[in-house]
Amino acid sequence: MPCLKILTNLPKSEIPKDFVNKIIPVLVKTVKKDPAVFTVVVSGDCDVSFGGDSDTPGAAATLESIGHVGAEENKIIGKEVSEFVQKELGIHPDRFFMSIYDIKGFNIVKGAITH
Repeated sequence: MPCLKILTNLPKSEIPKDFVNKIIPVLVKTVKKDPAVFTVVVSGDCDVSFGGDSDTPGAAATLESIGHVGAEENKIIGKEVSEFVQKELGIHPDRFFMSIYDIKGFNIVKGAITH
């Protein structure tokens, strides 16, 4: 049940409506899980600052997954997601921060049950 959350200072109007669906193939390729299990949330109009600069587009993200992440996997995930965010949202990789967490199934509830 991987979940990607992206907070950005881009106006909501500048985030393509289909962004949350278009990033799924990138996640499927890198996290190696079925597309049906992914959840993606993007929030625009957030206060985001990198080094005191909140005017230039930037984003902070978290990716949580039960397995399929780790030291080597995260290098690939980070590169692919950063490149996609730059292509689709115009956010330079230097202004995109992502934390990746390998979480235990009992910490995830979907459909009223833990996994």
